[in-house]
Amino acid sequence: MYSKEFDLNSLLILNAVIECGSVTAAAKKMAMSPSSVTYAINKIRKTTSNPIFTRSKTGITPTTLALELNQRYIKAIALINDGLELSSKGEESEVFRNITISTYTFFEYWFCYFINQQQTQLDSLCLNFVKYPTCKETRISKLRNHEVDFDIGGLLPNDASIVSHKLCSSRFKAMVSINHSTIRDSLSYEDWVNNKHVKWVQKPDETLVQDGNANQIEELHTRDVILKSASSLNSLMICSSFDYIMLVPEYMEEFLIEALPVKIFDLPFETTMTSTLYVHFHRSAKRKSFVSACLDTLINMLPEKKN
Repeated sequence: MYSKEFDLNSLLILNAVIECGSVTAAAKKMAMSPSSVTYAINKIRKTTSNPIFTRSKTGITPTTLALELNQRYIKAIALINDGLELSSKGEESEVFRNITISTYTFFEYWFCYFINQQQTQLDSLCLNFVKYPTCKETRISKLRNHEVDFDIGGLLPNDASIVSHKLCSSRFKAMVSINHSTIRDSLSYEDWVNNKHVKWVQKPDETLVQDGNANQIEELHTRDVILKSASSLNSLMICSSFDYIMLVPEYMEEFLIEALPVKIFDLPFETTMTSTLYVHFHRSAKRKSFVSACLDTLINMLPEKKN
């Protein structure tokens, strides 16, 4: 009856509020903001059409339904732990855990490509990729509310509930198809000017390609762009198949050459423009083993000299 929009994270937060006796105390215990706790409780309220908590002079009191949901949650977790024989060991089960990742489409492909090529610690995890928001506020909200486990992209503003880890930073290079009809063993300034370009379009809020003097380089503003796409993967695939040029971060060079029929060249002009990539996750998950496993995989997939 109430399963339509329920998730274990909301019930976990409900359990914390009941045990702690207040939203503030539960937020402190779970290393979350009070607004994130309230958000989870409101999701349960909306789904059940029940107030879940009532206010009194002494604080908040859970409704009968809230207590029933909490008891079912406790029993369900106990059954899972008993079934996996982990209750007495006090270990956390990671078996078939879904890892929700919000990132660029090219990084989805790269991450999946890497873990299928290498032996990693992610064999017991299911990767669930979701649409990458272009607004920083939305990215932060989804991390705070545990809607995503990892956000991989440009740097987010400081937030007490979120951990930011710099993955890599590098200059940009130019990518062309290995079968390009006119560009062979080098990329000249004339090649840059006379050929058409593919551009991965990002919102002004995204800073991945905005570091350095990108807005001051004439060669970037006057290039002949024939195709623009909000999908980074689509941009890469189109450029690798036809006679186009595309800007790519140098940290992707080894992967792109291995995975696609492309060639990578230095830019035929000077620029200080750089690309920097960060991974973000909720502070409450910092000590969980799946976080360490994913971070190790991300670090290992990036060329050492670009970290």
